Amino acid sequence: MGSASSHFEKLTRCCMNCKISRFLNKTITIEKAGMARVAIPFPADLTQNSDFLHAAMLFEVGDTAGFMAANSMEETYSVLTVDYHINLIRPVRKEGIYATGEVVTAGKTLYVARSDVYTESGKLVAAGQGTYVVSKILLTDLDGYED
Repeated sequence: MGSASSHFEKLTRCCMNCKISRFLNKTITIEKAGMARVAIPFPADLTQNSDFLHAAMLFEVGDTAGFMAANSMEETYSVLTVDYHINLIRPVRKEGIYATGEVVTAGKTLYVARSDVYTESGKLVAAGQGTYVVSKILLTDLDGYED
């Protein structure tokens, strides 16, 4: 396969091709294999009754950061989330959020990644961990992965 940076660019493009990524106006960065960052601006329409950002958004960026970190190490097949746990630490009001994901264990078929979610101002608001399985879905078969 090509260079790691080419794989990272293709993987990012593929993920940004997803409707939820476009809807949330995500920014995705993979600096190196096993590490990713996912950010969204504050979506005012996705708050709960106390005007806090809905926790589903924290889950979404945390899981995506773990997923991207894991898939950055797998250059042939897509990985799929098997399990993702999140601990909510504090609510978010009127700030965008970002998550950093890092693979802590990489096996032949399973990756485990930790992700921390922060506000734009740098406050830790959630911590999560996910398990990602290597699927039989070729990355080259995914819409947006290839040019």
